[in-house]
Amino acid sequence: MSVKQWRHFTFFDVQQIKDHDSTKPPAIFQKTDITVTYEGGRVTHMKQIKQKNILLTVGEEDFPIFPIIKIWDLDKQDKSKGIPICLRTIKVNHGGKPFPVSTIAVLDNLSQIAVGLANGVVVLIRGDLKERHTKQKVIHESDEPVTGLGFKENNKNTILFIVTINKVLTCITPIKSQPIIIDEQGCALGCAVISDITHEMVVAKDEGIYFYGTEGRGACFAYEGTKSEVIWFKSNLIIVSPPAQSTRYTSTTHTGSSNQKNTSPFELTKVTIFDTANKFIAYVGTFSHGIRTICCEWGGIYILGMDGKLYRLEEKDTPTKLEILFKKNLYLLAINLAHSQKYDDASISEIFKKYGDHLYSKADYDSAMAQYIRTIGQLEPSYIIRKFLDAQRIHNLVNYLQELHSHDLATPDHTTLLLNCYTKLKDVARLDQFIKTDNKLNFDLETAIKVCRQAGYYEHAVYLAKLGEEHDLYLKIQIEDTKDYQNALEYIRNLGSLEANRNLQKYGKILLNHLPEPTTKLLIDLCTGDLYLTAQNPHTPEPVGPTEVSHPGGIPYPSFLQFAHASPAPSLNAETQANITAVNTPKEPKTVAYKPPPVRTFMSLFVDQPNYLIQFLEKVSQKRWGGFGSIKPSQPAHNLSLAKGQYVPIDNIADEAAESSKSFFESDAEIEEKKAVWNTLLELYLSEAYLPPVISTKDAKGRKNGAPGIFGVTTETERVKEKLIRKDKALQLLMDEDISYDANQALVLCYLAQFDEGIIYLYEKMKMYEDILRFYMAKDNTEKVIQALKKYGPQDQSLYPLTLTYFSSSPATLATSTTELLKILDHIESHNLLPPLQVVQALSRNSVATLGMVKGYLGKRIELEKKEAQADMKLIQSYREETEKKRKEIDDLKTTARIFQVTKCTGCRSNLDLPAVHFLCRHSFHQRCLPDSDRECPQCAVQHRMISEIRRAQEENAEKHELFFEQLKEAEDGFSVIADYFSKNTMAFAKLID
Repeated sequence: MSVKQWRHFTFFDVQQIKDHDSTKPPAIFQKTDITVTYEGGRVTHMKQIKQKNILLTVGEEDFPIFPIIKIWDLDKQDKSKGIPICLRTIKVNHGGKPFPVSTIAVLDNLSQIAVGLANGVVVLIRGDLKERHTKQKVIHESDEPVTGLGFKENNKNTILFIVTINKVLTCITPIKSQPIIIDEQGCALGCAVISDITHEMVVAKDEGIYFYGTEGRGACFAYEGTKSEVIWFKSNLIIVSPPAQSTRYTSTTHTGSSNQKNTSPFELTKVTIFDTANKFIAYVGTFSHGIRTICCEWGGIYILGMDGKLYRLEEKDTPTKLEILFKKNLYLLAINLAHSQKYDDASISEIFKKYGDHLYSKADYDSAMAQYIRTIGQLEPSYIIRKFLDAQRIHNLVNYLQELHSHDLATPDHTTLLLNCYTKLKDVARLDQFIKTDNKLNFDLETAIKVCRQAGYYEHAVYLAKLGEEHDLYLKIQIEDTKDYQNALEYIRNLGSLEANRNLQKYGKILLNHLPEPTTKLLIDLCTGDLYLTAQNPHTPEPVGPTEVSHPGGIPYPSFLQFAHASPAPSLNAETQANITAVNTPKEPKTVAYKPPPVRTFMSLFVDQPNYLIQFLEKVSQKRWGGFGSIKPSQPAHNLSLAKGQYVPIDNIADEAAESSKSFFESDAEIEEKKAVWNTLLELYLSEAYLPPVISTKDAKGRKNGAPGIFGVTTETERVKEKLIRKDKALQLLMDEDISYDANQALVLCYLAQFDEGIIYLYEKMKMYEDILRFYMAKDNTEKVIQALKKYGPQDQSLYPLTLTYFSSSPATLATSTTELLKILDHIESHNLLPPLQVVQALSRNSVATLGMVKGYLGKRIELEKKEAQADMKLIQSYREETEKKRKEIDDLKTTARIFQVTKCTGCRSNLDLPAVHFLCRHSFHQRCLPDSDRECPQCAVQHRMISEIRRAQEENAEKHELFFEQLKEAEDGFSVIADYFSKNTMAFAKLID
């Protein structure tokens, strides 16, 4: 690239430096020669090592003239001479005739110095240059003068560039091999310098500027013309061009890195400063009378003219440069300049914004957006979005929003706007790319799903919902928008128990109406734990039944579903959550038991599918509680638990005692759960409204083949058969002793369904024997009445008068049951079940039965009662005689003296002698045979105490009214209880109560 294409700027200000007398330049620079430290010679080169504040000089002394290197410590002064202390003096030995030094190169750590001579020799000095231990070696010899040297340090090696008039070479130091020629063209003296930025060797030739790396020539740019000197300043390359009418070199004085030439007094020397990184010319200036030297120090460039004038080139600061570029609309240069000056991202972003605004004002929207995109992360997106909201520039806005998402800086509003742009442009390809190839999901997922759904892009919405595991949104789209019930059902199955529970409560009714059979199967698996087993063992195949569509027309809602038809499915609460409980067994790994959700939660979903509700409840009850009757499994049902990745019955990890008392540990909720299931099944079995309808053969074949069809039977005969099967199941359910159901509700259901077997069973179970008789009597089934009386009569005597009343209720009934009536009377009489008055009252309720029918019965009863009365009179007479005898004996004791003629001691049976004790009961004892201070006959004391206790108990019972009424209630003959109380004179002790 030619520098003619580079833009020219004036980024340096020129100022002449003057002494105290502003009319004259500094006096020191009026001298033609400035030489110090070398006796009888001169200084040709100087190099300051700024890291260590060391100055290295190369000069010549008296004959013979050999180059001498001196190292000065600028931090220490020689007080006697007033100059810095010289640390080391090194004489350059090159063996031949003395030649002047043309160029030098020094490593910053002072470990190596390369000295180039005018005869083409390069001497390498290495070692501790501040001490005495150094080595010198000639590493290059040629017939061409050395015009440039420079070191470049790599990770392991140090490379030395050697430039001659016709060649550019490199070698590794310390020397390991001969120098390698990397270019066959060299440069003049002073036209080679090492770049401070890239550490490349910069060679200025008449046709251009070349950069050399260790591998060879690199970048270059054309700049024709003779160059007398090149200097590196910061990131700029300074090129000094000789006067237009150049003269031959007459004498050369090297001071620092400068080259002094004698020129005509009024010739102009050109100085050009190139910014090679940003490719522009930063300064072009001319100096009259020529240039003696150029020094780059203290942040500026100092130029000493041949006329003794000193000029300072001061670089403008970067903000000033940028303002100049902005005014000229050179934003790319401004951006490159900011980067080279290590501007922060915010400052560079501001330049991109200015550039974008400039392009936008010129209606170059594509280029403007390219610049705005570079501001992402720094500039507020709303600034750019407002500019491109116009429909004609919407494609530019899409690009910006996409980049915003790729940087993970987009908000939900940005996502919404981007997706709306896609939908307006109908750009499905870019929408697919944005949604389906963005693995990091650098956008708000819920917002994206919402926008795609509103725009009708259901496929994309479903994809995002599934990718982001947004289960609610996925199912809502599949069920409410795309009507893809099959995929929705499979998705729910794969969610696991907890999520499946929640979503089936929400969408179960819709799924049952469209896919009743597979939905029922899923609900069964959920409520029995099979879904949990499948989720924990994903390799287990999960069959799905054929799809069906049920027809709900004309079917009334069962009582337990009435509330569900007008209200949504209940929300998931703590009680209905499927719980995972830990069961620990000794010396065994932890086992996790699964507790299925309550069955009642899902009953309302079957409001339009009662036949599938029967399947659901039967399967669940069979697997969880063992079922009932004919649907009981061959093996008892068990709860399931997971241990070591396998499913085992809880029975195997539970204590046998706990298993034997399993029902005892059932919670109230579990008991109510079972009761609700059995009551619901009973209602479904008994109601004809829930029987499958008669459907066409075509629909039935379609259903068998897995196609959607109506649940039903093909003929009325099959419907009747199904009815009988259900009635049989209902009876089995009622008769199962292990099942707990609401007997009153079951009785009502049986009455409504006119299910006689169920009614009779429930009456018998509830011991409502009288209702059984009345049931048969209502049906005028005399035979059943008689059978029931024989069966239940001994348990309930009230059935006999009821039966007698029924037999005498009509002449027809009496005519067909006369024999049975007489048998019943004989049975009543033989077992003394009823008093005759009650029998007569029962038969006399209607004027059907005659006295002749009961004549024999009454005669027997009268004769029997007569005999009983005579026996009672005899007993009464004996009691009277005994009572009179006792009264007479008491009276004798009170009025007549008693004579004791007993000769034997009642206690020891020996002859009675004094002292003796005689009792009125005619018992006598030795005094020694009686206990101390015992004034009661030991022989009669036990009987007397017993009588006293009985009397005391009678007095206490007189106050226990509850005991009296309880005995009266439980006794078959209440009158006998009252008579007993009177006979014991208990009533005499009773106190009047309110």
